[in-house]
Amino acid sequence: MIPLKNFLAAVFVIISSSLIAQNNVVKTSLSDALIGNFNLSYERAVSTNSSILIKAGYMDVVAGPLISEKTITPEAYTFDESNGGISASVEYRIYTGNKKAVRGFYVAPYFRYLEQSPGFFDEIDSRLFSVATSLNTFGLGAQLGYQLIIGNILTLDFYFFGAGVDWHTLNFKYELVQPEAGFDYGSIKDNINEVFRDINYLEKRLEHTVYNDNLTSKLPFLFPGFRGGISLGLAF
Repeated sequence: MIPLKNFLAAVFVIISSSLIAQNNVVKTSLSDALIGNFNLSYERAVSTNSSILIKAGYMDVVAGPLISEKTITPEAYTFDESNGGISASVEYRIYTGNKKAVRGFYVAPYFRYLEQSPGFFDEIDSRLFSVATSLNTFGLGAQLGYQLIIGNILTLDFYFFGAGVDWHTLNFKYELVQPEAGFDYGSIKDNINEVFRDINYLEKRLEHTVYNDNLTSKLPFLFPGFRGGISLGLAF
């Protein structure tokens, strides 16, 4: 039989190790929720001073308190509906200084993916068109941050600066709300270009394809990408 004092000592060591050497964090981004990105992330230490973080969620920008329908609606359009999509990212975090992962200051290269598909209406020459859109974004970059662990369990993750490049692909399809036989969808290409005329870089990248019953446009473009915010979680 194992002596009681040895058993208690073993239990103490196991509990102490689990409290001191946290290797996992589950958290959610409070700041992302403000812009309609509701996500959950899991971070795991993979070496003494590095970790991998995987984040996934659902993004519907008008569901957050900081972005309204007006914010995402071009001047020429009328908002119809907001269809959310996937948000996902992967980070490789390198913790600096003497502290072990998953606490302290870190540098983190990242990859992210976002999608949205809001719907709009556009009136052209007294005709009303439904405009179904989809936006897909792939981003690469790096961020700086600091993760604080309070009471060996509660985590606050401040990712205060992140910058990179995002590749966006915007697709939208124009269809008459009241179909007209023989309508030439090619006749509205200039009207669509007008929406982006204030940003010459975007207008030049527009690609139109005319069909018998709709006009489909594609707009691929590269823009700077930024990240920042705060997450709350649990370490174990």
